[in-house]
Amino acid sequence: MQLRAPTRGHKALQATRLQAVPTVCHSARHPAQQARQLVQRSVSCQAAQTHVRDAQSLLGANVSVSYGSCQDEYRATVLGQQVCLEHEADRHQKLVTQLSECHNIAEKVALIKGHPCYQQFANNMGGTGLLDAMSQLPLDQQYVLMCLPVMGQKHVLMLPPTDGQWLQPLSALAAALCRVETFYDSMGGLIGYQLKSLQLILAASNCQANSEAAAAISNGNSSSKEPSNGTAATCNNGTSNAASNGTTVPVTEVPANSLTDDQAHVTYHVPPGLDLAGEGGRQLGVRAAAQGLLAMPYLSEILPVGGAGDRLGLKCEITKDCLPAAMLPYCGRTMMEGLIRDLQAKEYLYWHLTGTQVTTPVAIMTSDAKGNHARIIGLMEKNDWFGRSPESFRLFRQPLVPVIDASDGRWLLIKPLQLVMKPGGHGAIWKLMHDEGVFDWLQRQGRSAALLRQISNPMAGVDTTLLALAGTGFSGRRAFGFMSCERVVGAAEGMNVLQEHKVWVEDSSHPEGGTWQYEYAITNVEYTEFERLGITDQPMHEGSSHSAFPANTNILYVGLAAARAAVEKAIAAGGGDVLPSLIFNLKKKVKVLDPFLQGEREVRAGRMECTMQNLADSLTTRTKQPLTTAGSGGKLLQQLDALKTFMVYNMRRKVTSSAKKKRDPRSPHIHQTPEGAFYDLQRNAWQVLQRCGMRDVPAVGDVQEYLEHGPGFIFLFHPALGPLWDIIAQKVRGGALMEGSELVMEVAEARLVDVTVDGSLLIKADNVVGHVESAVSKPSSDGNGRYSNNKGNSSSNGRLEYSAVNGRVHMMNVTVQNIGVDWHHPGNVYWQHKVNRHEACRVLLHGKSEFEAYDCKISGNQIFEVPDGYRMIVTSGSVTGSLSIQLLPLEGDIPTWEWRYSMEPSGAVVLEFARNTSLDLWSSPLLAAQRQSLQDEEEVLHFVI
Repeated sequence: MQLRAPTRGHKALQATRLQAVPTVCHSARHPAQQARQLVQRSVSCQAAQTHVRDAQSLLGANVSVSYGSCQDEYRATVLGQQVCLEHEADRHQKLVTQLSECHNIAEKVALIKGHPCYQQFANNMGGTGLLDAMSQLPLDQQYVLMCLPVMGQKHVLMLPPTDGQWLQPLSALAAALCRVETFYDSMGGLIGYQLKSLQLILAASNCQANSEAAAAISNGNSSSKEPSNGTAATCNNGTSNAASNGTTVPVTEVPANSLTDDQAHVTYHVPPGLDLAGEGGRQLGVRAAAQGLLAMPYLSEILPVGGAGDRLGLKCEITKDCLPAAMLPYCGRTMMEGLIRDLQAKEYLYWHLTGTQVTTPVAIMTSDAKGNHARIIGLMEKNDWFGRSPESFRLFRQPLVPVIDASDGRWLLIKPLQLVMKPGGHGAIWKLMHDEGVFDWLQRQGRSAALLRQISNPMAGVDTTLLALAGTGFSGRRAFGFMSCERVVGAAEGMNVLQEHKVWVEDSSHPEGGTWQYEYAITNVEYTEFERLGITDQPMHEGSSHSAFPANTNILYVGLAAARAAVEKAIAAGGGDVLPSLIFNLKKKVKVLDPFLQGEREVRAGRMECTMQNLADSLTTRTKQPLTTAGSGGKLLQQLDALKTFMVYNMRRKVTSSAKKKRDPRSPHIHQTPEGAFYDLQRNAWQVLQRCGMRDVPAVGDVQEYLEHGPGFIFLFHPALGPLWDIIAQKVRGGALMEGSELVMEVAEARLVDVTVDGSLLIKADNVVGHVESAVSKPSSDGNGRYSNNKGNSSSNGRLEYSAVNGRVHMMNVTVQNIGVDWHHPGNVYWQHKVNRHEACRVLLHGKSEFEAYDCKISGNQIFEVPDGYRMIVTSGSVTGSLSIQLLPLEGDIPTWEWRYSMEPSGAVVLEFARNTSLDLWSSPLLAAQRQSLQDEEEVLHFVI
């Protein structure tokens, strides 16, 4: 069977499209001005093409024109030319076709050398030293530089270096462009990148023009109540929960006159999914998380950390260099370290349940933006790879791409021979994983699926979120999954949708020559594409601020075999299909210091980007009948469970609260800022403490109170304390956290029963989840994130072994009282956990050590430091208000108490508290008298909260 649109419908769509979408001739004017022109008349590009050809005739003929300086030439031949993007796209298409017929790089160089544009450029630049420097470069680097004048980017090579030395900056420029040439090879390399960018700019501008034209027509006929043809159609029943199966959902049909043939029969539904939000979904989350835990030996993690993080404005305090988002010091550590802690917490929980240590392989996509790749490697080495083997990581670099002026298609410069370059979207990750052998690397380690999360979202590891996503995908053998949450109407973020694509399948045995069939996938639509696709961002119900469509959060589950097959199929097909959902955002303005004009100018510019989540577009499930019943307003049927794609839904603050941009101190808005992420972290902490049964937990406060005075309390903990909230609620029981108090638990093995904190209690263990075994040899790097062991070299690198050799704290019926945090100190930065304190009670646990406190009040500024191999016991002293402190050596290899983990059939993780009766627990005479009164607590406790 062959898939195609039926001939009659296809021609009708073509005719409609030709009438509805006039050709746009792009000049340096604002796109909105062009759109207003299109309302009045259809503009032909023919005259503009003639103008461009006349302006470029000098390039086609061997005529030399003299200019006083390269700046004069730039103004005359670059800024002075009106560019027709349609003509440029046609010209690039011909170049791509010609180059595709070349068999090797030498043939490509010969073709470009013979092009009139390059010949004229070479004649003009003959005495500058440029060509001599180019001739010293490798042939592949010469080729990409020669392409620039042919692509209309000759200005990149026109300005000489300030020191007159061409070779080094040329080599750096060529190396960067070679990476673009290699990565985009399936669409024609560097020239193919420019071609596709031009096509996307044209498509986005046409959409904008059509929208303004439709708006003008609508305003002119405002008395009419009937919708015009080609506008988005929605059903009236829009009251569904975004994560509910079998409920009524709004449906959006795409207007055919602005889309390609493949898109013309697409309908978008609110996607069904596993709903974990609220108490009703708690048991669903427990079961799904249990399945995710059991799948740990087969899972990997993929971390795209190559983003430039421009909006954060992050700089090194010492060098003042710009830093990538991965280096943001959130809660006292980099964002990168936070992601590794979340992973180790899951592995530690698996070790507790099974006695087996798994080391999850981690693939990290970096980039060269702001030195990202080198900084990430430096961070990993500084932290001794977080106690993991360097071979368990695979770093691979995303290429940077030129930023393009949307008005004329030219690339932006910031210095001579130095382009403005940015990462080309995280959707590059799939082809890079193919090109760099990452799929092979994961397969060799027996991994069949992966969890993918972004560096800017510290909330993804909360409670059951990641484990439930993994469990749902792995147990159902799904190909791709989304973790989603509620979304505010009009928010500048993508939405998850159930995409229904009606396709014509040829079948000679059928009387009509074929049949209509349906392809379904839960996927993502970026907010920049809503208008073009005709999607109405409507509320769940009248008066609601939340959209009927849930938010895309870029927390993903990936079946590696399915993803790899989709990538290989797209590479074989060629074109841009290997890069999911290519977009060019025309809404962004860029300020750039133009080295020719020696001044700042602002232009509407961007680069071609692709989105990693839209790999789901190619992972469709085909059915002969629609999965939505006719006349039911889009009621989804149970067959949706058979889709290759899926969605899990939870409340937003348990899924995402990103730190993407720096907060304006004059603004009360904290969305997508580090302050906002910390605010949501404390809102989650409040819910955890409620589940622990604390009788007094202060409110976090509203946003204004939080910004002016700080949160109502601070509760931070190592994720290995759980990571599931039900586990934390079994380790911390009762007690209170008073207004303005702080509790920090950098420990995994803890038991706090009826502990009241009125001030600051800071517990920190050196060994949280085990001990570090000394390394035999030092892994050596090839500089690209690949490591191998070279025996004979010494190193401080050691492997973290999950074990009972760690710090433990056990406190019962204890009150900690001190002045605590200085909430009025101007130097407090709460989201960095950089706070000033008047007093605090600190418990420092070194190596394998234990701290215990019973029936006492600890007042004022106190430090309890327990050496490796010792146990400290604190009780009330003989004098009122005093403390008795005993320091006893630990005996044997096992701790004096432990939590014993097990999993019930329901998926609930159950903890038993057990004393080690083989040890003399009460060797201190002072404590012997308390044994009887604490007998019940010493016995094994078996409970589930």
